[in-house]
Amino acid sequence: MGLHQAATNVVTVIVLLWIAEIINASHPPEIIKKPANQGVRVGGVATFFCSARGDPQPTINWRKNGKKVSSTQSRYTVIETNGISLLRIEPVRAGRDDAPYECVAENGVGDAVSAEATLTVYEADKTPVGFPTVEIQSNNRVIEIGHTAVLQCKANGAPMPKVYWLKDMKRVELTSRYTILDGSLQISQSEEADQGKYECVAENQVGTEHSKAISLYVKIRRVPPQFSRPPDPINEVMLGGSLNLTCVAVGSPMPFVKWRLHDEDITPEHELPVGKSVLQLNDIRTSANYTCVASSSLGVIEANASVKVQSLPIAPTDLKISEVTATTVRLEWSYKGTEDLQYYVLQHKPKNANQAYSETSGIITMFYVVRGLSPYTEYEFHVIGVNNIGRGPPSAPVSATTGETEMESAPRNIEVRPLSSSTMVITWQPPETPNGQINGYKVYYTTNPNQPEASWNSQMVDNSELTTISDLTPLAIYTIRVQAFTSMGAGPMSNPIQVKTQQGVPSQPSNFRATDTGETAVTLQWNKPSHSSENIVHYELYWNDTYANEQHHQRIPNVETYTMSGLYPDTLYYIWLAARSQRGEGATTPPIPVRTKQYVPGAPPQNNTCQATSPTTIKVSWKPPPQDRSNGRITYYKLFFVEEGRSDNEADSIKIWNTTEFTLDELKRWTEYKIWILAGTIVGNGPRTQPIKCRTHEDVPGEPTSVRAIPVNSTTIHVSWRPPAEKDRNGIIRGYHIHVHETKEEGKSFLNEPMKFEVPDGVLDYNISGLQPDTKYSVQVAALTRKGDGDRSNAISVKTPGGVPIRPIVRLKVLERDPTVSIELEWERPMQTYGELRGYRVRWGVKDHHKLHETMLGPDATTKNIKDLERGIEYEFRIAGTNHIGVGQEAVKYYTTPEGTPSGAPTNITYRFQTPDVLCVTWDSPIREHRNGQILRYDIQFHKKIDHGLGTERNTTVRKAVFANLDENTEYVVRIRAYTKQGAGPFSEKIIIETEKDMGRAPMMVQAIATSEQTVEVWWESVPSRGRLIGYKIFYTMTAVEDLDEWQTKIVGLTESADLVNLEKQAQYAIAIAARFKTGLGRLSEKITVKIKPEDVPLNLRAQDVSTHSMTLTWSPPNRLNPIHYKISFDAIKVFVDAQGITQTQTIPRREIIIQQHKTSHTINELSPFTTYYVNVSAVPADLTYKPPTKISVTTQVRKR
Repeated sequence: MGLHQAATNVVTVIVLLWIAEIINASHPPEIIKKPANQGVRVGGVATFFCSARGDPQPTINWRKNGKKVSSTQSRYTVIETNGISLLRIEPVRAGRDDAPYECVAENGVGDAVSAEATLTVYEADKTPVGFPTVEIQSNNRVIEIGHTAVLQCKANGAPMPKVYWLKDMKRVELTSRYTILDGSLQISQSEEADQGKYECVAENQVGTEHSKAISLYVKIRRVPPQFSRPPDPINEVMLGGSLNLTCVAVGSPMPFVKWRLHDEDITPEHELPVGKSVLQLNDIRTSANYTCVASSSLGVIEANASVKVQSLPIAPTDLKISEVTATTVRLEWSYKGTEDLQYYVLQHKPKNANQAYSETSGIITMFYVVRGLSPYTEYEFHVIGVNNIGRGPPSAPVSATTGETEMESAPRNIEVRPLSSSTMVITWQPPETPNGQINGYKVYYTTNPNQPEASWNSQMVDNSELTTISDLTPLAIYTIRVQAFTSMGAGPMSNPIQVKTQQGVPSQPSNFRATDTGETAVTLQWNKPSHSSENIVHYELYWNDTYANEQHHQRIPNVETYTMSGLYPDTLYYIWLAARSQRGEGATTPPIPVRTKQYVPGAPPQNNTCQATSPTTIKVSWKPPPQDRSNGRITYYKLFFVEEGRSDNEADSIKIWNTTEFTLDELKRWTEYKIWILAGTIVGNGPRTQPIKCRTHEDVPGEPTSVRAIPVNSTTIHVSWRPPAEKDRNGIIRGYHIHVHETKEEGKSFLNEPMKFEVPDGVLDYNISGLQPDTKYSVQVAALTRKGDGDRSNAISVKTPGGVPIRPIVRLKVLERDPTVSIELEWERPMQTYGELRGYRVRWGVKDHHKLHETMLGPDATTKNIKDLERGIEYEFRIAGTNHIGVGQEAVKYYTTPEGTPSGAPTNITYRFQTPDVLCVTWDSPIREHRNGQILRYDIQFHKKIDHGLGTERNTTVRKAVFANLDENTEYVVRIRAYTKQGAGPFSEKIIIETEKDMGRAPMMVQAIATSEQTVEVWWESVPSRGRLIGYKIFYTMTAVEDLDEWQTKIVGLTESADLVNLEKQAQYAIAIAARFKTGLGRLSEKITVKIKPEDVPLNLRAQDVSTHSMTLTWSPPNRLNPIHYKISFDAIKVFVDAQGITQTQTIPRREIIIQQHKTSHTINELSPFTTYYVNVSAVPADLTYKPPTKISVTTQVRKR
């Protein structure tokens, strides 16, 4: 301790002595830079520099001729800078400034020191040789800050002078920014401080010369701060992660950039970065909002960056059960976390069950109803929150027991063991799904199982699984069934088992079943009887088949499996088994049904027929193969057809389901086809039928060719032609029609009625007589097949020569109207007869009928009476004079006889069902002889047969009537009569029409809303199908008539809604729907009306800013509905070709988004490129009822490569 203290004292003394020495150290002044002699011209500038050192720092004074130079003298300037004292004399004057100048330095230590220099002033014109000269380019320079400035100076003299520069009268010290090159001063990276007045000074041994001052101005660009790279507005980071927030700002001057958290600066003021600041965040635990602040003298700007800590959601809380039924449980919960959840996952399973949880994902509400649960089962539930990170922990579980319901299963594993020939013990196990608490059992037993169960003996058992039954009949076979009871009632009975009340015989084999089924073989398996199985010697196997209706029996060894062979394909067999011991045969098992597998049909379809139904269609019908050769259910037929003369390999084929007839269409006209058929099961095709042949019907032919017409005489022309081209004949040409029409001389207008002449097949020319002399005619020829006359040839003109009498003037007078019609024709002699008038030809008959009555009268006749004309018929009367040439021009008169009531009923009454409850009846007018005038309308009587004439009676002007809302399985009566102006005719015979026994239910709750100005969405409740329903047919029209043929229709599949498009804006439409079953349509729904004016759907739905991965939807609010929010849903099916060239289909699942009611736009992100999305936007009303969406399809853009 003593030595240590002594060492410390010594060190202290040394340090104190060293400090004292430093305090006492001082130095007298010493001049280190002396002023230099100068020679300057009058008016120039003289500059002396002087520098001294010492401790303390000396002060410098200037003296002229021993006197101190005062700074108050206007031409003398003294400047101190960087330890150098400068004396500047400007302007220099001769005689006054010629003198020695002394630099004196003193600091109070030692004596003052001095240095002297002499100034020599030269007159301007008396400067010595070699005196320096200076040239500069300009007196002012302007540069932008940061740029390089060059102040040019050119000095001359002898010797070559040295150059230095002054700035604001101070010497410029050369640095990396200030350099002198060939006398010019270069300033790099100019700064605002570089602004000032510069002088170029040249000196040599002769003298010194200053240039004029050059003013340098540094221009500062003034740009307010702005962010060139603002921080990302949202930054997501995992809990405990790190993040760098980068913020870059520019401006002039460059701004300082700092960070702020809330209202607190987190960037130290003394370390403010310029232009760019990076905030490093580590071990981030909480979300926060940071602000980047950029500031300069021209302003302050800010940008916010939100740092969100991404973590798994916390567990939902307050999970509770609010409602329980037998198969459903409603759960509700809360969520108190701050994370943005995407959805919830609800997991459940039977409590204490060793199985995985069942999951329901995508729940976006905080309540959910779990459906499809098993009755009377305790379940455990919990809920998990999911965000974009993943799943959080599950909530605390809750449990609930579902309610009881009717029992679905029967007691199991019934076993019976005889204790004696009159007593047996029965045991069983409870039902697998009792759906409630079992309260007891009822055991049924009988020796006659064909009786109803109500007639069986029975015994009640409490909640036990065993009972004993006594007082049985010995050596009898009893059938046993067991039934369980809960508070909901009795459940189903167990399968019957049989037992024989005989000691020593085996009990019934158990678990008898078919383990493998083939087309012709069945493998059976069973378990040995539970009683007396050790005494079995063999088994008795029994079976029958539903095809041959025969029972078979076979004894098989003591085994537990056996394969039956030699069976028929697709045949239902009933098989049962009994065990046999030495004491006898035991009870048999209940028969089990086994159907053998199908095979390809062993025979082709039968009764094949074909029949042409039009020139382009053939109807083919057939019957299935014989049932014993079908080998299964016929699931399809293949129909093959090919033109006669072509190979069978060229045949077309059509696959047909669920029908045994088919109409081939789009065939060639008048062409023979070979047709054959085969049947198929699910296994494959059977053999084909032998081909049958059918020829399509004839059709009307094309026009004849090479038609010519020439006159023969004044009343006859000769017409010739060739048949239609071979490809246009469309059948067998059976004759021709020649059409002749009188035309005006001066044009193509027709006169009088046209004439038609029929010519048989094989005749290709014809003389047409009975024409008017001196008359122009148009002639056309048409070929004739069985279907009628075809296209007419182009019209040709021909004119008959003159020379026959002209038309007489004719008058018509009615002689008698009732009971028959008689008329009188009266005429005058023709004005021009062209020779001797030999008489008159009178013709008459029904108008447009070519077979007219004809009579010839003498030249003096002027009248003709015609009797017994039909009523209500238009007649034509023709009169012409004759001379030596022939018959003259005809005068024509027309007359319609008075009408009477029809004497006959309408004919050809037919009917068909437009839907099962809508009937359409059609008919033809009475035959012409019975019309007695123009038919104006019809009366239709329509009623139920049981109403005896009390029903609907209506009248119509068309030959069609429709009756709706018919009852099913009901007979209706229809009869019709015709009316003329004079009244009604007789009724037709009654026609009995019977409706279907089961019309099929009509769709209920049909609703419709306009979704745009041209579209409507219709929706309805589906019709229970029972496997028969295949779709729906929608009827809609602006005129809601009963005749559904006048309505527009749309056929849809198994759906509950449909869109009707291309409707009339602002129009009112009626809509009705019928279900489509395999057998036809069902009943028609009630008719509803809708106006094509969208009021409850979003309007003007558009997709904007569509890119590869996003789109922005915009819409307008509904006109009438005030929604509580909007729902956006979208999905897509993308079809593309992968790298191997294989077409792939990607299903993009449906997504739903809820949008607040005040928003009318939304951007959807994370889409797939070049994919067509189907987007729906619907307005959700306050009562949450369904409203149809507005729809749009949007295709995202292709990703650029």
